[in-house]
Amino acid sequence: MTFTYLFALLSGLLSGGALGLTGGGGSILAVPLLVYLVGENIHLAIGTSLVAVGVTSLISSVSYMRQSLVKFKIAFFMAAPGLVSTYLGALINKQIKGPVLLLIFALLMIYIGYMMTSKKAPERKETAGSSSINYPRILTLGFITGLASGFFGIGGGFMLVPALFLGANLKMKEAIATSLFIIFIFGMFGLASYLIQGREINLAISAVFVIGGSVGGIIGAFYAKRLDQVLLRRIFSIFIILIGLAVFAENLIKLL
Repeated sequence: MTFTYLFALLSGLLSGGALGLTGGGGSILAVPLLVYLVGENIHLAIGTSLVAVGVTSLISSVSYMRQSLVKFKIAFFMAAPGLVSTYLGALINKQIKGPVLLLIFALLMIYIGYMMTSKKAPERKETAGSSSINYPRILTLGFITGLASGFFGIGGGFMLVPALFLGANLKMKEAIATSLFIIFIFGMFGLASYLIQGREINLAISAVFVIGGSVGGIIGAFYAKRLDQVLLRRIFSIFIILIGLAVFAENLIKLL
C-alpha cells in the first residue's frame, strides 16, 4: 500500500512536471500513469484522474484569479453543457471493456501528440465586432470537452483554449486561465457523475496525485523559463505518441 501511494506521488510529479514544462498536455499522462505505475484498472483510473486533474487545475488557476484573468461568466457558460455531457461520457465508458477503452485512449494520445508537433498559435482577425462571443461554438465545444472529460478522464485544455481564444475573443492568457477553471468544473461534474452512478473513485490516491502534481507543476514551470519551449513540446509530443503506440499494441494483443 505504501508503494501505491509513492507511485501515485511520482505519477503526479511526472504529470504536473510535464504540464509545467509544456504549458499543456500533461493531463494526458495521468490515466496511463495511474494504470501502469499505480496499478489501477482503467475505469478507476479515469475517475481518479478526473478529480486529480480538476483539483490541480484549480490550484493552477489561483494565481490567474489574482490577476483577474479568469472570466467566470464565460467559464460557467461554457461548462454548462458539461453538466450533461460529462455524465454521459462517464456512463458510456462504463459499458466498454478495459482493453478496448485503453485502445481508444491510446489513439487519443497519438492524436494529441501529433497535434502538439504541428501546433501553431491560433489566429484571429481583429475587427470592429471582435468583442462578440460565438455562443454556439462555445456551447458546442463545452459539450464535446465535457464528454471527453467524462469518457477519458482528461482536462481537455487542448480543445478549450482555442475555443475560448477564437470563440469568446479572450486574450491568450485569459483563455488559458479560464480553461483551467473550466477543467476544475468538469472534474467536479465527473466526480458527481461517478458518485451518482455508484462507481468507485480512489480519493486518497487522487489527493496524493494532486500533491505530486502541484510540486511537479512548480518545478516544471521553473525550468520552462530556461529551456526552449518549441523543442520541449516536440520532445514531449513524441513521448506521448510512443506511449500511445505502446499502450495500443499491448491492448490490441490482449484483444486478439
